Amino acid sequence: MLPMPQPASLRSNFVWTFAGNAIYAAGQWALLSLLAKLGGSEMLGQYALAIAITAPVAMFSHLNLRAVIATDVTAKHPFGDYLAVRLGATTLGLLAIALLAAIASPSPAMIPVVLAVGVAQSAENVSDAFYGALQRHERMSRIALSMMGRAGISVAAMGAALWITGGIVAATMALAAARIASLLLFDIHTGEPLASTGRTGQLAILRTALPLGLVLMLVTLNTNLPRYAIEQKLGTRELGVFAGVASFLAGGNTVVNALGQSATPRLARFFAAGDRRGFRRLTVRLTALSAGLGACGVAGALVLGAPLLRILYRPEFARYAGLLAAVMAASIPIYVAGTLGYVITSVRAFDAQLPLSCVVTASCAAASWLLVPRLGLAGAPVALAIAAGVQAAGELTILARAFRRVENRS
Repeated sequence: MLPMPQPASLRSNFVWTFAGNAIYAAGQWALLSLLAKLGGSEMLGQYALAIAITAPVAMFSHLNLRAVIATDVTAKHPFGDYLAVRLGATTLGLLAIALLAAIASPSPAMIPVVLAVGVAQSAENVSDAFYGALQRHERMSRIALSMMGRAGISVAAMGAALWITGGIVAATMALAAARIASLLLFDIHTGEPLASTGRTGQLAILRTALPLGLVLMLVTLNTNLPRYAIEQKLGTRELGVFAGVASFLAGGNTVVNALGQSATPRLARFFAAGDRRGFRRLTVRLTALSAGLGACGVAGALVLGAPLLRILYRPEFARYAGLLAAVMAASIPIYVAGTLGYVITSVRAFDAQLPLSCVVTASCAAASWLLVPRLGLAGAPVALAIAAGVQAAGELTILARAFRRVENRS
Protein backbone atom coordinates (compact mmCIF):
# COMPACT_ATOMS: atom_id res chain seq x y z
CA MET A 1 0.00 0.00 0.00
CA LEU A 2 1.31 3.44 -0.89
CA PRO A 3 1.44 5.89 2.04
CA MET A 4 -1.30 8.47 2.00
CA PRO A 5 -0.14 12.07 2.52
CA GLN A 6 -1.81 14.43 4.94
CA PRO A 7 -5.16 15.82 3.69
CA ALA A 8 -4.96 19.14 1.89
CA SER A 9 -6.82 22.20 3.13
CA LEU A 10 -10.49 22.65 2.29
CA ARG A 11 -9.60 25.58 0.03
CA SER A 12 -7.00 23.52 -1.85
CA ASN A 13 -9.41 20.62 -2.21
CA PHE A 14 -12.09 22.96 -3.54
CA VAL A 15 -9.72 24.50 -6.09
CA TRP A 16 -8.66 21.09 -7.35
CA THR A 17 -12.20 19.72 -7.37
CA PHE A 18 -13.52 22.79 -9.14
CA ALA A 19 -10.78 22.57 -11.75
CA GLY A 20 -11.46 18.89 -12.36
CA ASN A 21 -15.21 19.33 -12.54
CA ALA A 22 -14.89 22.47 -14.70
CA ILE A 23 -12.71 20.79 -17.30
CA TYR A 24 -14.87 17.69 -17.23
CA ALA A 25 -18.01 19.81 -17.70
CA ALA A 26 -16.29 21.68 -20.53
CA GLY A 27 -15.59 18.30 -22.09
CA GLN A 28 -19.26 17.35 -21.81
CA TRP A 29 -20.18 20.65 -23.44
CA ALA A 30 -17.66 19.98 -26.19
CA LEU A 31 -19.28 16.61 -26.89
CA LEU A 32 -22.68 18.26 -27.32
CA SER A 33 -21.19 21.02 -29.45
CA LEU A 34 -19.47 18.49 -31.71
CA LEU A 35 -22.70 16.57 -32.14
CA ALA A 36 -24.65 19.75 -32.92
CA LYS A 37 -22.10 21.21 -35.35
CA LEU A 38 -21.15 17.98 -37.16
CA GLY A 39 -24.44 16.11 -36.87
CA GLY A 40 -27.20 18.66 -36.26
CA SER A 41 -30.08 18.84 -33.79
CA GLU A 42 -31.36 15.40 -34.76
CA MET A 43 -28.08 13.65 -33.86
CA LEU A 44 -27.85 15.69 -30.66
CA GLY A 45 -31.37 14.53 -29.82
CA GLN A 46 -30.40 10.89 -30.45
CA TYR A 47 -27.48 11.19 -28.03
CA ALA A 48 -29.68 12.93 -25.44
CA LEU A 49 -32.27 10.17 -25.78
CA ALA A 50 -29.61 7.48 -25.27
CA ILE A 51 -28.47 9.28 -22.11
CA ALA A 52 -32.07 9.56 -20.92
CA ILE A 53 -32.65 5.82 -21.42
CA THR A 54 -29.44 4.58 -19.81
CA ALA A 55 -28.75 7.12 -17.06
CA PRO A 56 -31.40 5.97 -14.52
CA VAL A 57 -30.13 2.37 -14.70
CA ALA A 58 -26.48 3.46 -14.55
CA MET A 59 -27.20 5.63 -11.52
CA PHE A 60 -29.06 2.83 -9.75
CA SER A 61 -26.07 0.51 -10.22
CA HIS A 62 -23.84 3.41 -9.12
CA LEU A 63 -25.34 3.07 -5.59
CA ASN A 64 -23.64 6.38 -4.65
CA LEU A 65 -20.82 4.21 -3.31
CA ARG A 66 -18.43 7.13 -3.56
CA ALA A 67 -20.36 8.96 -0.84
CA VAL A 68 -20.53 5.80 1.29
CA ILE A 69 -16.76 5.27 0.97
CA ALA A 70 -15.92 8.95 1.54
CA THR A 71 -18.02 9.17 4.72
CA ASP A 72 -16.72 5.86 6.11
CA VAL A 73 -14.14 7.83 8.10
CA THR A 74 -13.42 4.90 10.44
CA ALA A 75 -12.75 2.49 7.52
CA LYS A 76 -15.39 0.06 8.74
CA HIS A 77 -15.17 -1.84 5.45
CA PRO A 78 -12.02 -2.39 3.34
CA PHE A 79 -11.91 -0.94 -0.14
CA GLY A 80 -11.89 -4.39 -1.73
CA ASP A 81 -15.43 -4.98 -0.48
CA TYR A 82 -16.61 -1.66 -1.90
CA LEU A 83 -15.01 -2.42 -5.26
CA ALA A 84 -16.57 -5.89 -5.39
CA VAL A 85 -20.02 -4.38 -4.81
CA ARG A 86 -19.41 -1.75 -7.50
CA LEU A 87 -18.28 -4.33 -10.09
CA GLY A 88 -21.21 -6.63 -9.37
CA ALA A 89 -23.77 -3.83 -9.54
CA THR A 90 -22.23 -2.46 -12.74
CA THR A 91 -22.41 -5.86 -14.42
CA LEU A 92 -26.10 -6.20 -13.56
CA GLY A 93 -26.68 -2.63 -14.72
CA LEU A 94 -25.13 -3.36 -18.11
CA LEU A 95 -27.40 -6.36 -18.54
CA ALA A 96 -30.42 -4.19 -17.72
CA ILE A 97 -29.24 -1.51 -20.19
CA ALA A 98 -28.94 -4.16 -22.91
CA LEU A 99 -32.54 -5.18 -22.24
CA LEU A 100 -33.67 -1.55 -22.28
CA ALA A 101 -31.83 -0.95 -25.55
CA ALA A 102 -33.89 -3.68 -27.18
CA ILE A 103 -37.19 -2.56 -25.64
CA ALA A 104 -37.06 1.23 -25.36
CA SER A 105 -35.05 2.24 -28.45
CA PRO A 106 -37.37 3.99 -30.93
CA SER A 107 -35.62 2.30 -33.87
CA PRO A 108 -33.15 -0.57 -34.44
CA ALA A 109 -30.50 1.98 -35.42
CA MET A 110 -30.60 3.41 -31.87
CA ILE A 111 -29.83 0.08 -30.15
CA PRO A 112 -26.02 0.24 -30.58
CA VAL A 113 -26.07 3.92 -29.56
CA VAL A 114 -27.87 3.11 -26.31
CA LEU A 115 -25.52 0.18 -25.63
CA ALA A 116 -22.38 2.24 -26.26
CA VAL A 117 -23.59 5.08 -24.02
CA GLY A 118 -24.41 2.50 -21.33
CA VAL A 119 -20.88 1.07 -21.50
CA ALA A 120 -19.41 4.59 -21.24
CA GLN A 121 -21.47 5.37 -18.14
CA SER A 122 -20.62 2.01 -16.57
CA ALA A 123 -16.89 2.65 -16.99
CA GLU A 124 -17.37 5.98 -15.23
CA ASN A 125 -19.13 4.19 -12.38
CA VAL A 126 -16.12 1.96 -11.80
CA SER A 127 -13.81 4.99 -11.88
CA ASP A 128 -16.04 6.65 -9.29
CA ALA A 129 -15.40 3.87 -6.76
CA PHE A 130 -11.68 4.66 -6.88
CA TYR A 131 -12.55 8.34 -6.50
CA GLY A 132 -14.35 7.48 -3.26
CA ALA A 133 -11.18 5.94 -1.84
CA LEU A 134 -9.22 9.07 -2.74
CA GLN A 135 -11.93 11.39 -1.43
CA ARG A 136 -11.95 9.65 1.95
CA HIS A 137 -8.31 10.75 2.32
CA GLU A 138 -9.19 14.18 0.83
CA ARG A 139 -6.94 13.50 -2.18
CA MET A 140 -9.03 15.69 -4.47
CA SER A 141 -6.08 16.61 -6.68
CA ARG A 142 -5.76 13.01 -7.89
CA ILE A 143 -9.46 12.90 -8.71
CA ALA A 144 -9.26 16.21 -10.55
CA LEU A 145 -6.33 15.12 -12.71
CA SER A 146 -8.18 11.94 -13.64
CA MET A 147 -11.30 13.88 -14.63
CA MET A 148 -9.24 16.25 -16.76
CA GLY A 149 -7.61 13.35 -18.57
CA ARG A 150 -10.93 11.61 -19.10
CA ALA A 151 -12.48 14.76 -20.56
CA GLY A 152 -9.65 15.24 -23.01
CA ILE A 153 -9.59 11.63 -24.18
CA SER A 154 -13.37 11.55 -24.57
CA VAL A 155 -13.56 14.71 -26.67
CA ALA A 156 -10.66 13.63 -28.87
CA ALA A 157 -12.10 10.16 -29.44
CA MET A 158 -15.66 11.29 -30.22
CA GLY A 159 -14.47 14.21 -32.35
CA ALA A 160 -12.23 11.96 -34.43
CA ALA A 161 -15.01 9.39 -34.91
CA LEU A 162 -17.51 12.07 -35.96
CA TRP A 163 -15.03 13.67 -38.33
CA ILE A 164 -14.14 10.36 -39.99
CA THR A 165 -17.51 8.62 -40.10
CA GLY A 166 -20.13 11.32 -39.47
CA GLY A 167 -22.19 8.72 -37.63
CA ILE A 168 -23.60 8.61 -34.11
CA VAL A 169 -22.87 4.89 -33.65
CA ALA A 170 -19.13 5.24 -34.24
CA ALA A 171 -19.05 8.39 -32.11
CA THR A 172 -20.64 6.75 -29.07
CA MET A 173 -18.50 3.63 -29.45
CA ALA A 174 -15.40 5.82 -29.47
CA LEU A 175 -16.70 7.56 -26.33
CA ALA A 176 -17.11 4.20 -24.57
CA ALA A 177 -13.58 3.16 -25.55
CA ALA A 178 -12.21 6.45 -24.22
CA ARG A 179 -13.93 6.02 -20.84
CA ILE A 180 -12.54 2.49 -20.49
CA ALA A 181 -9.06 3.73 -21.40
CA SER A 182 -9.32 6.48 -18.79
CA LEU A 183 -10.27 3.92 -16.13
CA LEU A 184 -7.27 1.73 -16.94
CA LEU A 185 -4.76 4.56 -17.40
CA PHE A 186 -5.66 6.90 -14.53
CA ASP A 187 -8.05 5.48 -11.99
CA ILE A 188 -7.08 2.00 -10.83
CA HIS A 189 -3.79 3.15 -9.29
CA THR A 190 -5.00 4.60 -5.97
CA GLY A 191 -2.68 2.75 -3.61
CA GLU A 192 -5.65 1.34 -1.68
CA PRO A 193 -5.29 -2.33 -0.68
CA LEU A 194 -7.91 -4.64 -2.15
CA ALA A 195 -8.44 -6.56 1.06
CA SER A 196 -11.89 -8.07 1.50
CA THR A 197 -13.91 -9.48 4.38
CA GLY A 198 -15.94 -11.58 1.97
CA ARG A 199 -19.62 -11.83 1.22
CA THR A 200 -20.79 -10.75 4.68
CA GLY A 201 -19.09 -7.35 4.44
CA GLN A 202 -20.19 -6.86 0.85
CA LEU A 203 -23.82 -7.59 1.70
CA ALA A 204 -23.62 -5.09 4.55
CA ILE A 205 -22.33 -2.44 2.13
CA LEU A 206 -25.06 -3.30 -0.34
CA ARG A 207 -27.75 -2.93 2.33
CA THR A 208 -26.37 0.51 3.21
CA ALA A 209 -25.94 1.67 -0.38
CA LEU A 210 -29.07 0.22 -1.99
CA PRO A 211 -31.35 3.07 -0.84
CA LEU A 212 -28.80 5.53 -2.24
CA GLY A 213 -28.82 3.71 -5.56
CA LEU A 214 -32.58 4.03 -5.70
CA VAL A 215 -32.25 7.72 -4.78
CA LEU A 216 -29.71 8.34 -7.53
CA MET A 217 -31.91 6.55 -10.03
CA LEU A 218 -34.86 8.72 -9.07
CA VAL A 219 -32.77 11.91 -9.12
CA THR A 220 -31.56 11.04 -12.62
CA LEU A 221 -35.10 10.17 -13.61
CA ASN A 222 -36.18 13.62 -12.41
CA THR A 223 -33.63 15.22 -14.72
CA ASN A 224 -34.82 13.15 -17.66
CA LEU A 225 -38.60 13.14 -17.13
CA PRO A 226 -39.04 16.47 -18.97
CA ARG A 227 -36.90 15.02 -21.77
CA TYR A 228 -39.14 11.99 -22.11
CA ALA A 229 -42.13 14.32 -22.37
CA ILE A 230 -40.37 16.49 -24.95
CA GLU A 231 -39.34 13.50 -27.08
CA GLN A 232 -42.84 12.04 -27.07
CA LYS A 233 -44.82 15.28 -27.47
CA LEU A 234 -42.45 17.47 -29.51
CA GLY A 235 -39.97 15.14 -31.23
CA THR A 236 -36.27 14.22 -31.22
CA ARG A 237 -35.14 17.48 -32.79
CA GLU A 238 -36.77 19.55 -30.04
CA LEU A 239 -35.19 17.20 -27.50
CA GLY A 240 -31.81 18.00 -29.04
CA VAL A 241 -32.50 21.72 -28.69
CA PHE A 242 -33.49 21.38 -25.05
CA ALA A 243 -30.49 19.15 -24.29
CA GLY A 244 -28.17 21.78 -25.74
CA VAL A 245 -29.75 24.66 -23.82
CA ALA A 246 -30.10 22.70 -20.57
CA SER A 247 -26.42 21.78 -20.72
CA PHE A 248 -25.70 25.25 -19.30
CA LEU A 249 -26.87 23.88 -15.97
CA ALA A 250 -23.65 21.86 -15.95
CA GLY A 251 -21.59 24.99 -15.43
CA GLY A 252 -23.18 25.70 -12.07
CA ASN A 253 -23.34 22.04 -11.18
CA THR A 254 -19.57 22.00 -11.61
CA VAL A 255 -19.24 24.48 -8.77
CA VAL A 256 -21.95 22.81 -6.66
CA ASN A 257 -20.32 19.40 -7.03
CA ALA A 258 -16.89 20.81 -6.27
CA LEU A 259 -18.19 22.48 -3.12
CA GLY A 260 -20.18 19.43 -2.03
CA GLN A 261 -17.49 16.85 -2.73
CA SER A 262 -14.82 18.94 -1.02
CA ALA A 263 -16.98 19.68 2.01
CA THR A 264 -18.60 16.26 2.54
CA PRO A 265 -15.73 14.71 4.56
CA ARG A 266 -15.41 17.89 6.64
CA LEU A 267 -19.17 18.04 7.29
CA ALA A 268 -19.13 14.35 8.25
CA ARG A 269 -16.40 15.03 10.81
CA PHE A 270 -18.25 18.05 12.23
CA PHE A 271 -21.37 15.93 12.64
CA ALA A 272 -19.52 12.97 14.17
CA ALA A 273 -17.78 15.29 16.64
CA GLY A 274 -21.02 17.03 17.59
CA ASP A 275 -19.72 20.38 16.31
CA ARG A 276 -23.14 21.75 15.41
CA ARG A 277 -21.92 25.32 15.06
CA GLY A 278 -19.20 24.40 12.55
CA PHE A 279 -21.63 22.19 10.64
CA ARG A 280 -24.29 24.91 10.44
CA ARG A 281 -21.82 27.61 9.42
CA LEU A 282 -20.37 25.55 6.58
CA THR A 283 -23.86 24.48 5.42
CA VAL A 284 -25.11 28.08 5.27
CA ARG A 285 -22.03 29.16 3.31
CA LEU A 286 -22.45 26.35 0.80
CA THR A 287 -26.17 27.02 0.32
CA ALA A 288 -25.71 30.78 -0.09
CA LEU A 289 -22.98 30.26 -2.66
CA SER A 290 -25.21 27.87 -4.62
CA ALA A 291 -28.15 30.29 -4.69
CA GLY A 292 -25.89 33.17 -5.71
CA LEU A 293 -24.43 31.06 -8.47
CA GLY A 294 -27.90 30.46 -9.93
CA ALA A 295 -28.69 34.16 -9.79
CA CYS A 296 -25.48 34.95 -11.70
CA GLY A 297 -26.51 32.39 -14.29
CA VAL A 298 -29.82 34.17 -14.86
CA ALA A 299 -28.04 37.49 -15.36
CA GLY A 300 -25.56 35.92 -17.76
CA ALA A 301 -28.32 34.27 -19.77
CA LEU A 302 -30.22 37.54 -20.15
CA VAL A 303 -27.14 39.41 -21.38
CA LEU A 304 -25.17 36.78 -23.32
CA GLY A 305 -27.66 34.00 -24.04
CA ALA A 306 -28.15 34.45 -27.78
CA PRO A 307 -24.48 34.85 -28.78
CA LEU A 308 -23.41 31.95 -26.57
CA LEU A 309 -25.96 29.62 -28.12
CA ARG A 310 -24.96 30.75 -31.59
CA ILE A 311 -21.25 30.14 -30.96
CA LEU A 312 -21.50 26.86 -29.05
CA TYR A 313 -24.08 25.19 -31.26
CA ARG A 314 -25.61 26.57 -34.46
CA PRO A 315 -26.98 30.00 -35.48
CA GLU A 316 -30.58 28.78 -35.20
CA PHE A 317 -30.07 28.06 -31.49
CA ALA A 318 -29.87 31.83 -30.80
CA ARG A 319 -33.65 32.12 -30.89
CA TYR A 320 -33.83 29.96 -27.75
CA ALA A 321 -32.20 32.61 -25.52
CA GLY A 322 -35.47 32.99 -23.59
CA LEU A 323 -35.49 29.26 -22.90
CA LEU A 324 -31.92 29.55 -21.59
CA ALA A 325 -32.99 32.31 -19.17
CA ALA A 326 -35.83 30.09 -17.91
CA VAL A 327 -33.43 27.17 -17.44
CA MET A 328 -31.04 29.33 -15.44
CA ALA A 329 -33.91 30.63 -13.28
CA ALA A 330 -34.72 27.00 -12.50
CA SER A 331 -31.05 26.49 -11.61
CA ILE A 332 -31.43 28.44 -8.35
CA PRO A 333 -33.60 25.82 -6.57
CA ILE A 334 -31.75 23.04 -8.44
CA TYR A 335 -28.34 24.13 -7.13
CA VAL A 336 -29.64 24.67 -3.59
CA ALA A 337 -31.25 21.21 -3.57
CA GLY A 338 -28.04 19.67 -4.91
CA THR A 339 -25.99 21.30 -2.16
CA LEU A 340 -28.38 20.15 0.55
CA GLY A 341 -28.13 16.64 -0.89
CA TYR A 342 -24.43 16.60 -0.06
CA VAL A 343 -25.21 17.95 3.40
CA ILE A 344 -27.68 15.21 4.31
CA THR A 345 -25.36 12.59 2.83
CA SER A 346 -22.59 13.83 5.14
CA VAL A 347 -24.74 12.91 8.16
CA ARG A 348 -25.31 9.48 6.55
CA ALA A 349 -29.08 10.00 6.44
CA PHE A 350 -29.30 7.44 3.66
CA ASP A 351 -32.63 5.70 4.22
CA ALA A 352 -34.62 8.94 4.52
CA GLN A 353 -33.57 10.06 1.04
CA LEU A 354 -35.55 7.33 -0.73
CA PRO A 355 -39.10 8.37 0.24
CA LEU A 356 -38.19 11.99 -0.47
CA SER A 357 -36.94 11.06 -3.92
CA CYS A 358 -40.18 9.22 -4.63
CA VAL A 359 -42.16 12.36 -3.82
CA VAL A 360 -39.82 14.51 -5.92
CA THR A 361 -40.08 12.12 -8.86
CA ALA A 362 -43.87 12.11 -8.68
CA SER A 363 -43.98 15.92 -8.62
CA CYS A 364 -41.56 16.17 -11.58
CA ALA A 365 -43.51 13.60 -13.60
CA ALA A 366 -46.82 15.35 -13.01
CA ALA A 367 -45.37 18.76 -13.81
CA SER A 368 -43.58 17.51 -16.95
CA TRP A 369 -46.58 15.78 -18.48
CA LEU A 370 -48.88 18.69 -17.63
CA LEU A 371 -46.63 21.61 -18.64
CA VAL A 372 -44.64 20.43 -21.67
CA PRO A 373 -47.75 19.79 -23.83
CA ARG A 374 -49.17 23.18 -22.80
CA LEU A 375 -46.06 25.39 -22.75
CA GLY A 376 -43.77 23.52 -25.12
CA LEU A 377 -40.07 23.60 -24.27
CA ALA A 378 -40.69 26.33 -21.68
CA GLY A 379 -42.63 23.84 -19.57
CA ALA A 380 -39.53 21.71 -18.94
CA PRO A 381 -37.55 24.19 -16.76
CA VAL A 382 -40.69 24.98 -14.78
CA ALA A 383 -41.14 21.27 -14.05
CA LEU A 384 -37.50 21.00 -12.96
CA ALA A 385 -37.87 24.02 -10.66
CA ILE A 386 -40.99 22.60 -9.01
CA ALA A 387 -39.25 19.28 -8.36
CA ALA A 388 -36.16 21.02 -6.96
CA GLY A 389 -38.27 23.09 -4.56
CA VAL A 390 -39.94 19.95 -3.23
CA GLN A 391 -36.52 18.31 -2.88
CA ALA A 392 -34.94 21.19 -0.96
CA ALA A 393 -37.84 21.36 1.49
CA GLY A 394 -37.59 17.63 2.14
CA GLU A 395 -33.81 17.76 2.62
CA LEU A 396 -34.12 20.46 5.26
CA THR A 397 -36.66 18.28 7.08
CA ILE A 398 -34.31 15.27 6.96
CA LEU A 399 -31.43 17.36 8.30
CA ALA A 400 -33.48 18.67 11.19
CA ARG A 401 -34.53 15.12 12.11
CA ALA A 402 -30.92 13.92 12.02
CA PHE A 403 -29.91 16.53 14.57
CA ARG A 404 -32.92 15.76 16.75
CA ARG A 405 -31.88 12.09 16.83
CA VAL A 406 -28.41 13.06 17.97
CA GLU A 407 -29.80 15.30 20.71
CA ASN A 408 -32.13 12.54 21.93
CA ARG A 409 -29.22 10.12 22.27
CA SER A 410 -27.13 12.57 24.31
